[in-house]
Amino acid sequence: MIQKTDLNKLLLTLSLAMDFSRHGLMRHHQRVAFISLRIGEELGLTLEQKQKLFRAAVVHDAGVSTWREKSYLESFDLVNPWDHCRSGAQLFKSLDGIINISDIILYHHDRWDGASESGLASEAIPLESRIIHLADRVDVLVSRDACLLDQRDDVVAKIKSQSGVLFDPLLVEVLEQVAVKECFWFDLLSEFIQYQLEEDVATDFISLEMTDLLSLGEVFASIIDGKSAFTHRHSRLVSGVAGLLAGQMGYSRYRCDMMLLAGLMHDLGKLTIPENILEKPGTLDGSEYNLIKQHTYYTYKILGMIRGFEEIRDWAAFHHEKLDGNGYPFHLKHGQISHGSRIMAVADIYSALVEDRPYRNGMPEPKIKEILWNEVKRKHIDGEVVDALVRNIDGAREIYNRLKLAAGNFICCSNRV
Repeated sequence: MIQKTDLNKLLLTLSLAMDFSRHGLMRHHQRVAFISLRIGEELGLTLEQKQKLFRAAVVHDAGVSTWREKSYLESFDLVNPWDHCRSGAQLFKSLDGIINISDIILYHHDRWDGASESGLASEAIPLESRIIHLADRVDVLVSRDACLLDQRDDVVAKIKSQSGVLFDPLLVEVLEQVAVKECFWFDLLSEFIQYQLEEDVATDFISLEMTDLLSLGEVFASIIDGKSAFTHRHSRLVSGVAGLLAGQMGYSRYRCDMMLLAGLMHDLGKLTIPENILEKPGTLDGSEYNLIKQHTYYTYKILGMIRGFEEIRDWAAFHHEKLDGNGYPFHLKHGQISHGSRIMAVADIYSALVEDRPYRNGMPEPKIKEILWNEVKRKHIDGEVVDALVRNIDGAREIYNRLKLAAGNFICCSNRV
């Protein structure tokens, strides 16, 4: 049972999934958090203020799901950077009772001179937003292909040129002080930056209710499903159907909620996949399919970094394993695949079949049942779980229909209905 969670480590870990792009794992959020904390230290912020700054920085681009958007934001000069600020703020609004960072995210591209969508200027912009804005642009200017110390003067000069325009002049002065230290630049691209951040903000174990964890899961489900118009409700549908099956198969309310959370997170690794593959209207070629296979691996690795999530990790990450050992990516066999993972596999297949895809429309229930039972015969999935789904197919359909009506914002477990 998850009793206490290190909220800082949780956010830091989940942000890794957001940091994949066409260049690989970029750690943009970690570097922005690192730069922000160095500026915060020079300003003399309290630990509580630094905690809040860190939490906002490490998820500041939560409103960005596609690699196309990420590529646009890699430019220093941005015409309209505010769409993703609004989207990210909206995602985290539901968590304001826990971490209260939505306004920081909303204004993190606001200009000091007030020429922004919000109309806020100078000190009316939250301090944390001003710090993250500057840190974000510093990271954009840094090249990974050249010596950082050779770039230092040019980066600082570019930032200074926008003092009083884009950036708070005081923060620009603080950056100059920070930039003198060689260790700042070495740490910035170090492989040890995550450990440095964990040391900077220390642990913050707090008692999170399962409802809080589910709210956080909803946030990341929105980010994951935002990768493609064809999957904009997939994680919530898998979550709801898996929760329904868990309840029908005798799981306690708490474990049913764990299943909901695992379902929301099951495709976390899809943030590592280019959207042109996810939205391809035809059959994937061998190379593209190999890329798809990595998504469950990354779901497993990322969730595995969170203490207390071990069972949720397995339920989430093993949904493409098959009972005969021919699934991916671990080729687990019958006795190695837990009952919860078997539920998730069936919920995922059902959801994929009932939803529209780039290459076909959603399937009718008779066809879905036929495919599921064929998968049982091939010793791919668990017949008892399929039987539970068939007996509760009306409940699964209701979840699907309610998600469509609610634009995706609904999760369901039989113990909560």
